[in-house]
Amino acid sequence: MEVFDKVFKNCRLLDVRGGKVKKTDIAVKDGLIAAVGADLGAGEDMGGLYALPGFIDAHVHIESSQLTPARFAEAVMPCGTTTVIADPHEIANVCGMDGVDFMIKDAASTPLEVKMMMPSCVPASPAESSGAVLDAQAVKDALKREDIFGLGEMMNYPGVTAGDADVLAKLAAARGAGKPIDGHFPLGSGLELAAYAAQGVTSDHECGSADEARDKLAAGMDVFIRQGSAGKQLLDILPAVNKDNIGRFSFCTDDCHAADILNFGHIDHIIATAVQAGMSAADAVRMATLSPAEHYKLNCGVLEEGRQADILFTIDLKNFKPLEVYKRGVLVAKAGKALFTAHSQVPAKVRNTLHMPPLTKEKLQLKGAALQYALKIKAGTLNKEQVKIKDGLPKLCVAERHKNTGRVGVCALAGYGITGGAVAVSVSHDSHNVICAGDSDKDMCLAVNSLLPMGGGVCVVEQGKAALSLPLPVAGLMSGRPAGEVAQTMTQINEFCKTRLHVSVDAEPVMTLSFLALTVIPHICLTDRGLFDVDTFCLI
Repeated sequence: MEVFDKVFKNCRLLDVRGGKVKKTDIAVKDGLIAAVGADLGAGEDMGGLYALPGFIDAHVHIESSQLTPARFAEAVMPCGTTTVIADPHEIANVCGMDGVDFMIKDAASTPLEVKMMMPSCVPASPAESSGAVLDAQAVKDALKREDIFGLGEMMNYPGVTAGDADVLAKLAAARGAGKPIDGHFPLGSGLELAAYAAQGVTSDHECGSADEARDKLAAGMDVFIRQGSAGKQLLDILPAVNKDNIGRFSFCTDDCHAADILNFGHIDHIIATAVQAGMSAADAVRMATLSPAEHYKLNCGVLEEGRQADILFTIDLKNFKPLEVYKRGVLVAKAGKALFTAHSQVPAKVRNTLHMPPLTKEKLQLKGAALQYALKIKAGTLNKEQVKIKDGLPKLCVAERHKNTGRVGVCALAGYGITGGAVAVSVSHDSHNVICAGDSDKDMCLAVNSLLPMGGGVCVVEQGKAALSLPLPVAGLMSGRPAGEVAQTMTQINEFCKTRLHVSVDAEPVMTLSFLALTVIPHICLTDRGLFDVDTFCLI
């Protein structure tokens, strides 16, 4: 009789293919599921707990958690997440390949399986001022590496549809290497979407409606339904899912803060939300396991013989909180706690990344198009729009922080509602220049300049005094502190922004601010060079 490394007895296994629950034993050998069936020998009695495959996040930027990969693993593995497809384009836009290499090495120090994509857009678009440039040759060289899984989201969709040579060369390199290509084409449709998908782009996580999801499926792309800290499209897209196409839908978080992970969960929370909305447990779990595993051709995502023994045990099929989590047959989390310790070794190459002069009030004067137009946050979305300027609006500024240029873009800001102070952050997608909102030039200068000695992070100022701050010394994006400490400080900062500075956005004030410089989310944004029209892809 075969000797197994481990046998889980008396399980209720959720079959994500057939949608049924069956009582069985599960045997593990050499990190793989060796047998599923009755009477597999002596082992651990699981007392009828449900056995589910480990959850997969189909698309995530670890940096957005404000945690290093090792600290991120500590936070998400107790939630049942055992594999993530990560795109490190945030740190790459600051530190180039030095940043990518740090993310790979740090992630490898944990049990979490991190499939690291090669950032395709550094900078995210030609309109952005980033700290590094990774051209087609750099991408081609990286895709030859075994520790680079595929090509990260191609955000420069105008470059694809316009036939930009460098953009097309990156896509060709990924196709030539036989590696997957992730997409990003908000509101894409018609011939432009067809041309985009024809370049080998196999996924999209930017759908805002069920109809848009159907368009992406028709173009040959799989859809990743995003439910993160800012982008929450789950309930809007679920009506597009049916028994015939469910294999082409997966869940992803994209950008999720540490506080949300600790307070609500990770992929487990998305599954529970889908079930509460009327989806069956088997279908919801399938979209977090088998669907992404099949999309990326991973040997996990289902509890079958020969698959990785990525298994979690939970008491019911309602909230999906794991009692135990196993990665390749090894217990890595129990009762909400990681059973491993993160030890991030942060090299000097990804520290001290704010290379900019102090901000002065003279740099905050409105000029050009900003004398006529304001940027308005569109409630409930990541989108922004252009409106006529009105008296009394606070200001928004973006200060270039990579190459000491001293460039500062300024405009009026509508829909944010800050009064009595300012908030500044060195996280602003995707080039991560320093972005600040406030109703006083003096407070804005203090908030921005307070970030310089800490190497980046978040600073809130009230009435001329620095009130709260969170240092993010790793590329100005991440902290090496435990998730609980980072989450507690960020929660205090966001609460302070809402209660003391009267920020009126529905989403997190800091997370909202960090997206206002992004040149690949419609319809308008602010860069260090000025107001930018995303639809026409030019400065206003």
